[in-house]
Amino acid sequence: MSEVGRFLRPNPHFGKPERYIGPGEFYSSGDDIVISTLLGSCIAVSLHDPVAKVGGLNHFMLPTRSGDRDSAKYGVNAMELLINDLMKKGAARARFRAKVFGGGSMLSASDAKVFDVPKMNIDFAFQFLELEGIPVDSYSVGGADPRRVYFFPASGKVLVKYSKPGAGTAVARVEREYAHRLAERRGPSVGPILF
Repeated sequence: MSEVGRFLRPNPHFGKPERYIGPGEFYSSGDDIVISTLLGSCIAVSLHDPVAKVGGLNHFMLPTRSGDRDSAKYGVNAMELLINDLMKKGAARARFRAKVFGGGSMLSASDAKVFDVPKMNIDFAFQFLELEGIPVDSYSVGGADPRRVYFFPASGKVLVKYSKPGAGTAVARVEREYAHRLAERRGPSVGPILF
């Protein structure tokens, strides 16, 4: 069954239906649609099978899980969930091509000392793809500005649009609150943080 019409809104700029995904979500399709997301320190990985002409995009917040084994907010889950979903749609793991986006520094210097979320996310994405033997065709990671990503799953093409300076305030606020919750959960102990 086609995904067109389910959870999609019209995108007049591209003249195609669009599916927006937020943190902890993923979506895949072979239809002529757009999958979009807005990234700060989070990462989005697009996977595309050029033979089956299907692709998908995820959006994760942290590299590994702390307890919620099925949540796509963790990179390890987000990658496996997306891979499995694409394979159900006829993709072959050996043909996957990847593109990686996000990992911007949205936190203040003091917050970044507690958790360097962007670096953790960027490192995880590239290490995972290398271990799985999935080639990375392009990437746009790091920096200080939020990115809006538009992924075209049937073709594998991606358009990245940087937000204007100062537009990342809302993204930074959400990520700062999230970093503080992580720090509170960590407590006063010293040592590595396991997620």
